[in-house]
Amino acid sequence: MPADALAQVLGPRVEAGDHGLLDLLAGRPLLRTPELDRVRRRLRDEDRDVLADRLVLVAGPLRGPEAETEDAAALNALRAPAPAVPAVHRPALPELLDLARTGAPEQIRRALGRLVEERTPAAGGASDPALHAVIEELLRHPRAGVRLHAHRASRVLLDRADHARSTVILLSDPLPDVVRMAARSLGRAAWEPALPELVRLLGHPKPVVRTAAREAVTGFGPAALPALRRAASHARPDRRPLYTDLLARLADPDADPGA
Repeated sequence: MPADALAQVLGPRVEAGDHGLLDLLAGRPLLRTPELDRVRRRLRDEDRDVLADRLVLVAGPLRGPEAETEDAAALNALRAPAPAVPAVHRPALPELLDLARTGAPEQIRRALGRLVEERTPAAGGASDPALHAVIEELLRHPRAGVRLHAHRASRVLLDRADHARSTVILLSDPLPDVVRMAARSLGRAAWEPALPELVRLLGHPKPVVRTAAREAVTGFGPAALPALRRAASHARPDRRPLYTDLLARLADPDADPGA
């Protein structure tokens, strides 16, 4: 089918949530339409980059007066029985995990994408230990893109506690922006086991990290007081205000922070 006809016929269905059609559209040029643009933006907002990357949108001319005839012929072709297609090899979990652990960055990305598509943890259930181990290994990968992709995948592949524990690993990431993202995520999740590490980041050399850590710790409220007291008791005198100032603010929320 022409790219514009295919986009017109299937674009509204994909926008309505029929993402299974993306398997049929993978790699096929599609005329850029408002529906397909919205679909791709929504997929990226939901951290479903693997699906978003399957949409190949191209610019093209407006449709001509013969478009309806072409559409009818194309739809008739779609309704005709298709020849049998040989079964596609779908890697098993051990194969995907091995590829994620040992592959090149693009292979790792594809393996994680396949895992996200095919595997979701049972509600309230524990994560697969082998899967959790691979995610933790990838969170220490030398390529920042791999680390971030593994973290996004962990939201789907791991249960809440394991995802939070994996996020804590990124609090020691060499990139300040990654550390800031991890601190904010743990603050929003209000995951108290992360408090000692978040308090440690109050002394980070980068201001953006210190600010994110302070906001995250403040969000825990009184629950953060024990970790702050321990840090203050072990801090050098010149660094103690990093913790005592926040202690005073949390102990008296009505106090003027600029006073």
